[in-house]
Amino acid sequence: MARTSEFSSSRPSGTAPRSRQSDLDASDTLDSMTTPRPRGRSYSNDMPWRQAALFGAGVALGALIGAGAALLYAPQSGEETREMLSERAHELRGRMGERFDDARGDLGWYMRRGRRKMRRGAERGRWAGQDLADRIRRGR
Repeated sequence: MARTSEFSSSRPSGTAPRSRQSDLDASDTLDSMTTPRPRGRSYSNDMPWRQAALFGAGVALGALIGAGAALLYAPQSGEETREMLSERAHELRGRMGERFDDARGDLGWYMRRGRRKMRRGAERGRWAGQDLADRIRRGR
């Protein structure tokens, strides 16, 4: 028995192939063709943020439940687990405090820099206004 491919025709031999909509005769015009409706959704639609937020919350909740289950079935005693969690919490608090201090320092630097630029811009604008007023008075 001969093996058929997915590209072989299933119509009986001797019948004419059906014409496709994309096949154009020389006499057909583009106006006479009907265009198919587009499939799918438009890319211009906004993303459903509520659904994305619910999905993210579900992932976070699943991670918390998994972490809790891992702690319950850990091979060490509860006292050792609490001590380990306490140490890690203190380390995390220290690292977060350092990062907040760094961020506060960076933010202060950017604020000072922005104020300095605003003062310079205001001063340059005042100078330009004075120059323009002088030119108008001189009639140039």
